[in-house]
Amino acid sequence: MNGQMVNGEAMTSRMRPSEPREAPPAALGRLGAVFILVLLVVGCLALWLGVPAVALWLGSKLTDSFGWHMPVALALAIPGMLALASGLAWLNDLYLRVTGGRTVISRQTEIRRRGPLEPMLIATLILALIAFTIWFFVFAENPAVFA
Repeated sequence: MNGQMVNGEAMTSRMRPSEPREAPPAALGRLGAVFILVLLVVGCLALWLGVPAVALWLGSKLTDSFGWHMPVALALAIPGMLALASGLAWLNDLYLRVTGGRTVISRQTEIRRRGPLEPMLIATLILALIAFTIWFFVFAENPAVFA
């Protein structure tokens, strides 16, 4: 016996205290990649739906003039979409680093991998257009008539 006590029992030289097992790095990488993919999907939806909606809402709060509502919203939406798009590009690059690099060697030529961002942007744009069409034809009310 080496004299150490574990759970009230003396340990022999063969016994070791139970240590929490760490997840293998590959599993952590996959978990991180899935988390980044979820953030990319949410960010893509926010790019097409969230930023324009927030810009329209802020535009309505910043001006009382009906004629200035849309120009103010557009002025707010463009930098908001650019900021979110740069964040999405950063997340896409992070995803590529987590999953094994940004380049692939094919036929003695180095090719830059594009990652999941481009197809996600197209898919979420289609979803946003479908959602807008459903909202416009099913849920939207007629605007008030201005005299």
